[in-house]
Amino acid sequence: MRSHNALTPFIAVLAGLYATPAAADTAAKTSNTCNQNQSDTCVQTLPDVTVTGREIVFGLQVIDQELIEQLPTGEGNLADLLRTNPAVDFSRNGRGSANSGVMRPEEFSFHGQAYYQNLFMIDGIDTTSDTNPGSGGDLFSSPSLTGVIGGSSPQGYYLNVDLLEQVEVYDSNVPASFGGFTGGVVSAKVKRYDGNDFVDLRYGIQRDEWESFHIDERDQEEFDTADSHSAEYTPIYRKDNYTLSAQQGIGEDTGLTLGVSRRTSSFLQSYSDGLDRLHRVYYNDRINNLHAKLDHRWHERLHTSFSLRHSDRSHDGLTSTRYDDMFTKSHGGWGLGGNLEYTLDSGARFNLDMAMDRMSDELDSGSNLFTRHESLEGILPTQSGGYGDTTQRQTAFSLSPELELAPMSWGSSRHNLIVGGDLKYTESFYERPEGAFFREYSCLSDSDINGCIDQNGSGDSDFGDEYLARAFDYGAGKVSLDYTTAALYVDDHIEQGNWQFRLGLRADYNSWLENLDMAPRLSATWDSFGDGSTRLMAGANRYYGRSFLRYAINDVIKSWNTLTFYDTNGNITRETTYDDSSRNNSLATPYSDELMLGWAQRMGPFNSHLKFVHRASRDSIRRIEDGDGKYYYDNSGRNDTDSLTWTLDHADHPLKLAGSETITSLSVGWKQTETDLQSDDAYDQEPEPVYYEGRVIDGSELPAWDYNIPLNISLSTQTRVPHWHLTWSNFVSLRSGSTIARDSGDSYTDSNGNRYDVYEDYTLADLVTLDTKVLWKPRLWSSQQGYMMIEVSNLFDQSISTKTSRFDSISDSYTPGRKVWLEVGMRF
Repeated sequence: MRSHNALTPFIAVLAGLYATPAAADTAAKTSNTCNQNQSDTCVQTLPDVTVTGREIVFGLQVIDQELIEQLPTGEGNLADLLRTNPAVDFSRNGRGSANSGVMRPEEFSFHGQAYYQNLFMIDGIDTTSDTNPGSGGDLFSSPSLTGVIGGSSPQGYYLNVDLLEQVEVYDSNVPASFGGFTGGVVSAKVKRYDGNDFVDLRYGIQRDEWESFHIDERDQEEFDTADSHSAEYTPIYRKDNYTLSAQQGIGEDTGLTLGVSRRTSSFLQSYSDGLDRLHRVYYNDRINNLHAKLDHRWHERLHTSFSLRHSDRSHDGLTSTRYDDMFTKSHGGWGLGGNLEYTLDSGARFNLDMAMDRMSDELDSGSNLFTRHESLEGILPTQSGGYGDTTQRQTAFSLSPELELAPMSWGSSRHNLIVGGDLKYTESFYERPEGAFFREYSCLSDSDINGCIDQNGSGDSDFGDEYLARAFDYGAGKVSLDYTTAALYVDDHIEQGNWQFRLGLRADYNSWLENLDMAPRLSATWDSFGDGSTRLMAGANRYYGRSFLRYAINDVIKSWNTLTFYDTNGNITRETTYDDSSRNNSLATPYSDELMLGWAQRMGPFNSHLKFVHRASRDSIRRIEDGDGKYYYDNSGRNDTDSLTWTLDHADHPLKLAGSETITSLSVGWKQTETDLQSDDAYDQEPEPVYYEGRVIDGSELPAWDYNIPLNISLSTQTRVPHWHLTWSNFVSLRSGSTIARDSGDSYTDSNGNRYDVYEDYTLADLVTLDTKVLWKPRLWSSQQGYMMIEVSNLFDQSISTKTSRFDSISDSYTPGRKVWLEVGMRF
């Protein structure tokens, strides 16, 4: 694998993109001047550029429908959409150059916080999954029989961003109306009827022939043959994307919106069984989305909507090369929602959101019996079978009223008061409906294996004289947890002279942990000259996080299991059972305290935002082992992060050149994080004292192992050529190599004889990438419009190693190389 000098193309792109009209962090409001009654000579003009998709207020990024379509977003997941936000970071294990065939969306972190402590909302409803969200790795082999299902996600719905109307992203100064997070908030709004009737059909494709792979030389043969049943290598794959969007008016006051999509991937895997025989199998990985919304306006002051949402990801897997049953793993949800908006005579606005959402992770295996026959060794595969079925599910009923009073004046100040609440009842469980069973058979004969196979002299290769030597019963069972969460909040937005204040307070109660948590949300803004040209802002906020089903079941699942040993006569020689008597502890709710300072400046055509955020997160939940070998959860986790972000754009003044309009946005993000988040399954990671930089420290004081890019610089541009119906978008990203602390292999002994592992710094290389997207929407007939899109990610094919292990025996892994997406469609 050769190294790349990334700085030269990055400097060239920075110098050239602005001169060549290119594109931004802003969006455009669609203006369709053509309809069916107009002649074919009618020209559909592209809209004027408006201020959106950038920080309109400190801590908030608004990405509207047009920008979603125009930004390079790869496969159309939420994570791909958030790459323009300097406060967002991604796992170094999220994307790799060897396994592009996998469809799992990436997880992401705000200001270095735990990725599984983000809040995901759809149409005003909390849709975050609380079953096992800290399981950041995917699951294509060896599902667990002693713990919850892996491969889950905090995203209850894997949304297709093409079906969204708007996404609001809060990374700091989050209003009191949002609770249940210590990271950030992603609030998505599904498309609703806008008065235009249409049907939009699109098809996209991505293939392995259109990708440049980067592989360690010693892995090349395994990669070429896809020699990994766990989807580690996917050299041969094909992805297809089908999307349908439609809107239809029903009478004058009712409209129906429908969005359907299916994204599929088929990729080759091969593996060798116990006899070194090669097997080839194609895995299928797919993500389905369905969103339907019925809007009705009763009169100018009352509006209601009803919605249906469904999303699921389902993929194949192979238990192992030994126990060779296939299984299917799925993650998804479906829900019903209702919304009522009413404007009172006083001008106050009342909003009510109601919903029922069910999210689940399921494992469906070919069988629930796996066996090992010692007598078949060297003749036939000695092991076969599967791991049975498992389901973990969360069903939530939500009610969220909010009243925004009409603005009022008290003395010289003006107030805009918002009061509201959230009530949520959650039913969750983990269930193994039938037991899973392991049986191991050994030879009765003292001779070699061949003698065991054919002791009766028949010459047949049968099981011979065997006896049951070991039986492991993973019993059936169900663990349930039902609880209620309730919240009340108040936000007062105050204007007085050149000052603006937000005084907010949120109170949350969880009936399971029996915790009552008070979270103040405070901020102040000073318009220094009263004309909006210079604004200074400060904020102090507390955010309380979430608790998960995994904490409740802890060792309960393990207690269902029994291990039994037998002698040659079938008598039990030893039996081992397990209990769930882990320490019964009371857990506090994790929280994060935030201090924020900001400066917004308008300089001619440019808008500048500089923001500093300090996060101190405490009481994070970790799994700890006591002296008796049992595990329990406590609140020992902690995180400290300092973030500095700066954005510069000219969204109000696009550059007009030769019939084109260009907007550019530059952002810089710097971050420093100390945390005990050192693995994908972070809440199962127990930090221990280590020797680092000349002293003994707690493991939580080490530099963060993941989600820790200390410096990222990005330039996004958007160029529109209205006469050609053409949009060209680019996104340039520089990510500096993060420094982590890794085990050096040495040890340090202090004066008391205590021995500690020695950790040392290790820094990864810098990476510069350019993603580019060309979108052409030609008019075909008076009311039909074509759609053609080509997107190239990592145009310069830059790649770096993400290997963090000190062992040479562990192969390097690399960031993705160049990829190409093609998409065509038509709008009727």
